[in-house]
Amino acid sequence: MVFINMHLQGHFKITLTPVYVSVVLRCWFVVVVVSSISVTGYSGGGVKITCKYKTKYAQNEKSFCRGDQTQRSTCSELIKTETKDKRVDSGRFSLYDDTSSAVLKVTIRDLNEEDSGTYYCTFGKTRGKDSYTEVNLKVIRDDCCEKSISLSAAAGGSVNISCKYPQSHINDVKFLCWRSGDDLCAEESSVTKKSKWINKGKIKLFDDREKQLLSGSISHVTEQHSEYWCGVQSDQGHKSFITRVTDEDDDTDDDEGLRIGDEDNEDNR
Repeated sequence: MVFINMHLQGHFKITLTPVYVSVVLRCWFVVVVVSSISVTGYSGGGVKITCKYKTKYAQNEKSFCRGDQTQRSTCSELIKTETKDKRVDSGRFSLYDDTSSAVLKVTIRDLNEEDSGTYYCTFGKTRGKDSYTEVNLKVIRDDCCEKSISLSAAAGGSVNISCKYPQSHINDVKFLCWRSGDDLCAEESSVTKKSKWINKGKIKLFDDREKQLLSGSISHVTEQHSEYWCGVQSDQGHKSFITRVTDEDDDTDDDEGLRIGDEDNEDNR
């Protein structure tokens, strides 16, 4: 603000008087979640969630909890690991800390609708705003898709698989996984394009988006027990396991079963 004094005596005289103003600034600091992801799972199936972290947290302990991460005492820990690049299992939960990709992979099996809620991937005991990822999990029951399918195949022969998927996943990647123990996806074949057969080893897949149907075949099967899962993968890399496919004579928990050829599987992620 400026005051101006003017005197008319043949000349203009202008006097400028400065005015000083005091300003009080008030700041409010709000704790925010830097990363938040949403994942959809299906009752009776499972999910594999990918939580990315900064490389500075690579050597930290990782955990997965349910509740309010901003108040640690109310975030109930479900599983944790200090092990790097190896899967760790606890009940229905598994963790795999992939340090080369700076990703914590979380698997939840045998989902039910009560599992819907807010979870957190944590990357250490620090309270840094980038030290955790919020996971909003929604578990639904969709009548479009069977929870389980039983098939039979002669030793050395082939078996055909057909799995329906929800309309909301028409444009997502579809996959067929072989289960080994607690790992729902020890071996995977996937298809990203509609109306085109994809061949990978002993598995062929076809995504018929008009019928919302993933079709496939597995050749050179063995007589033993086997379990596969049909599912979808989001553009963020999260997997939803929808339909369990087993041999109709399966009445054990033997994990040695009907596999893709006789090759040993080394990827236990």
